[in-house]
Amino acid sequence: MIAAWMLSALVFTALLGASAFCAEVALRGAQRPTRLPWLVALAAAVTWPVIAPFARLLFPAGAMQSTATTLPLIQVMPDQLPVTEVWTARLDVLLLVMWTVASVVMIVRLTRAFAQLARIRRASEPRVVDGVSVLVSESVGPAVVGVVQSSVLLPAALLDLEAPLRRLVLRHEEEHCRARDPWIVLGSAVALALVPWNLPLRWIVRRARLALEVDCDARVLATEASTTQYAKLLLLISQRQSVTPVAPMLAASRSHLERRIAAMLPIHANGRRTKIVVALVAAVVAGIAACSSRIADVAAPRSSIAQRSPTVASQPYFEFQVEKQVQQVPGTGNLRYPDALRTGNVQGEVLAQFVVDERGTIEPGSFKVLKSDHQLFSNAVETALPAMRFSAAEIGGKQVRQLVQQPFTFSLSGPSSPRQSGDGGTSRPRTDRLSVERALDEAIRTARQKLTERVLNEEARQIPGTGNLRYPDALRSANVEGEVLAQFIVDANGEVLPGSLKVLRSSHALFTEAVTNALPTMRFLPAEVEGKKVRQMLTWPFTFSLAKQ
Repeated sequence: MIAAWMLSALVFTALLGASAFCAEVALRGAQRPTRLPWLVALAAAVTWPVIAPFARLLFPAGAMQSTATTLPLIQVMPDQLPVTEVWTARLDVLLLVMWTVASVVMIVRLTRAFAQLARIRRASEPRVVDGVSVLVSESVGPAVVGVVQSSVLLPAALLDLEAPLRRLVLRHEEEHCRARDPWIVLGSAVALALVPWNLPLRWIVRRARLALEVDCDARVLATEASTTQYAKLLLLISQRQSVTPVAPMLAASRSHLERRIAAMLPIHANGRRTKIVVALVAAVVAGIAACSSRIADVAAPRSSIAQRSPTVASQPYFEFQVEKQVQQVPGTGNLRYPDALRTGNVQGEVLAQFVVDERGTIEPGSFKVLKSDHQLFSNAVETALPAMRFSAAEIGGKQVRQLVQQPFTFSLSGPSSPRQSGDGGTSRPRTDRLSVERALDEAIRTARQKLTERVLNEEARQIPGTGNLRYPDALRSANVEGEVLAQFIVDANGEVLPGSLKVLRSSHALFTEAVTNALPTMRFLPAEVEGKKVRQMLTWPFTFSLAKQ
């Protein structure tokens, strides 16, 4: 999950940078300040991947809330994930550790840089140069130091410059103070320390620093300054000054000098409007691509910190959707009908719970009776289980363990009559729907907490305000109440998988139709297993009650 989030954040930031670059070309062609698109890209790249999950929870899809009561059920659940998902979880932990270490190192370096700058400021001598209050240091500068109270820092060697050149230096640094550029420099340094792995963000920060200097150059040249004289001054200062990374400086980056001098040159009118239009279109396209649903869905994954819907049971209980369910191998297991109960014409049922491992055998010690009509029936099932063999469940082609809840029916007549060696018992669940439903209800009350803790780290939750379950008008007018027991799959995106709906029980066809129409509008926060969002099969009763209308 963290790896996917980091990758999507890189793509998101790169697209923002491309949009800002195109916007800068358009603004430069129009002879406008170029800092704004880079500052917007910087702020969005840092904040949006963090706040997007919360925004998704605050503004869920849909505005109608379902009136159905929700008490999920479980039938079968696996107890093991594919190896790839295990390694994904380990990779997330490794990336998180590396991220933390890198951020700590960057914050320490940033703290040391500010401490060094504070020492330089304390050691500098306050003076008034050409009517401007400055701090004179031995070699550092020219630069602006301080954030809340900014001051111009000049090296002592620049005091020997001719007065016109010295005034240009002072005017450039004063422009940084007026534009509050120290705050921008500080914010960009902190952003890089928090996400040191985001390489596109580093490029955005460099371009933003360049835009700050270009804008200051343009404001200085808007006065009576000579472009040629100012360019020569930049070259002279870049050879003499001592650089500090956390303060706006006249020539902090020698690699930017060529671009800054090129920005001072006149712009040719030929094709200027076309260039501006093309750059603006490209900026808009890149911005739309960055904000597209595909990028946003990954960069802003659905969070699992949402509050539970008040209509969902406090401890819901689901089936993890495996690709291939456990199947008993025909002819295995010798389930005997107890002679004493056969003689007394006693019929009954045992609901048993056990784990089938990857080899298709029942794990010793995993057998548990959830419900039994007679102790002799329970003993018969426990005796037969070790001889039973199964084809193991599969996920992604890999055989996995699975927790099974199986009803064993003992019947002296009907479709469930003896089929194995004349012994009178069968491990196939009988077709009596009421008996199976009763057994499953009992299984839920007994096994809910244990299975939830063993498999699901986070349970799926319906997002409040989604789903528009309408009470059929004809049944409301006739004062008819009822219930629909539906089974459907919620995918890893929190949506009901089309075609997965199965109605297990319904009081009326109109109730079934209402549930069928409401399911596509329901949205869920998907369940997670070890940080991985997974599909789930839900068995969910929808209750239609006139008292709730």
